[in-house]
Amino acid sequence: MHQPVRDGLEDYLAGSGRVSDEFAGHLKACPECSREVDGLRRQARLVRLLRPDESPEPAPGFYARVVNRIERRVRPSMWATLLDPSFGRRIAMVSAALALMVSAYIVSTEPFRNTAPSSGAVAIQALPQQDTVAQDRDVVLASLASFQEN
Repeated sequence: MHQPVRDGLEDYLAGSGRVSDEFAGHLKACPECSREVDGLRRQARLVRLLRPDESPEPAPGFYARVVNRIERRVRPSMWATLLDPSFGRRIAMVSAALALMVSAYIVSTEPFRNTAPSSGAVAIQALPQQDTVAQDRDVVLASLASFQEN
């Protein structure tokens, strides 16, 4: 489509009657633009046929019903959420999971306590004190010879 036709196409299709001489002359001289404008004119006519003759009016009382529905719609309070049974189940599950995690943490960080001596150094420290060095050596040797690891 050429420029003179593009410039005056909307006025021509609207049927305003304000078509320039340049537009009309170009349509007579150019068969390609004439075919395109004829196709567009037919489409515009079909679209106008689809438009209803009068705009539909809402049923009586429509606006009043809409306003009533808007006014009746009340947002639930935050406290109403706490009364919801599914919310209560979620809180119970979260509490149980938290208790499990805290107990696992406490058990894993608690130091391991063994009451039985686990090494020879502990057994040597548990020996009674003797007055003489010779007796100490004999006791230490006897303790080491009889020591058994569990």
